[in-house]
Formats: sequence, structure tokens, C-alpha cells
Amino acid sequence: MPEIRLADLKQMERNTRRHIILDAALTLFAEKDFKSVTVREIARQAGVSIGTIYNYYPNLTELFLDVFLTSAEEITRLLNLTDPKSPPDLEKVCEVYITYLNDNMTFYQMMSHFMLGGDLSADATRKLDDIMKALMDRIEAALAAAGIRENLRLTAHALFSALNGIMISYARYPGKSDDDIRRHTLRLAKIIARVFKTASPSLV
Repeated sequence: MPEIRLADLKQMERNTRRHIILDAALTLFAEKDFKSVTVREIARQAGVSIGTIYNYYPNLTELFLDVFLTSAEEITRLLNLTDPKSPPDLEKVCEVYITYLNDNMTFYQMMSHFMLGGDLSADATRKLDDIMKALMDRIEAALAAAGIRENLRLTAHALFSALNGIMISYARYPGKSDDDIRRHTLRLAKIIARVFKTASPSLV
């Protein structure tokens, strides 16, 4: 049995505490707008001191980014699991993505925040670029499996923008229930997938 070093135990403890902080933040974000959540509230929810939060994150923006990146990793993993034994189906990829946004509005709100100019350090921007690249890779693979061969990356960006546009238009539509919005956005995602499948190469 391999020996566990003290340094490894300390790192495991640090990772565990970080996940507790992230879980606490996500719990609060589900209850109120993430930009209105304070460090004090997160510390209280996590059962740690405010100083502990700042030992992990120099400011709230970095904490918000870590929550966002964790969620982006989760959605990329879900897209990878759509059917590991065969090429990704474009309609299924669109369905999984829109379902995730419906179930995790904080992720969508954070993405909008960062994409519209959230104040990030160079290191944070690199982390954001890396995780978004992984997500685009998955969308690109689904487009390739659907027979699209030209301008794949640009088309992946267009599809990603179209799917997010669905949520901009309908995620909080007045007078509609969550179930109504889910059904409608999933129908629109299916239409978008079919439009991209049948798009002329000259259009992309």
C-alpha cells in the first residue's frame, strides 16, 4: 500500500475545504442573485471564517469564476457522456446543454457576467479560455459528426451563441412556469440543431 505523505494529506484537506466553500456558494446562488451574495454569507453557509475564504480566493470575482469553471467542467463532462461509444448527436448535445442551463441558471448568469466584461486577472482569463475551449471542442465534434466540414470552429461558436440566445429570450419569460419554459426552450434547441444539420456549407 503506497505511503500517504503529509503534504498529500494537507492538499486533500485543502481541496475538501475548497469544495465546501464552492458548495456553500452554489447553495446561496440558488436562492438569490450571485452578485448580491457576500463573503460573510458564504463563510457562514460553509461553516468557516471569512479569513478562510480569503485564504483561497483574493476576491469574490475569483470565487465566482471558480464556481463557474466547476459548472462548465460539469456540463462538458455531461456532453462527453451523451454516448461515449458513438459520435455525438447534435440534437442530443443541444438538448443536454439547454437542459443544464434550465437547471442551473446561476451558471448562465455567471457566463453572461464574465462574457460581458467581468474584471478578471490574466491567470483567471486563461482558466476561462481553457474551459471554454473544452466546451467548444465538444460542440465542434457534434457538428463534425453531423456532416459539417467547413469552418467548424466558427460554426461551433455560432451554435453556442444560438443556444445561449434561446435562454436570453425565454429563460425568465413573464407569465410562464418553469415547466413551460423548459419545454419551449428544448423545442427551440431541437429546431436549431436541425437548422445547423441542414445548413449549406457556403453559409458557414
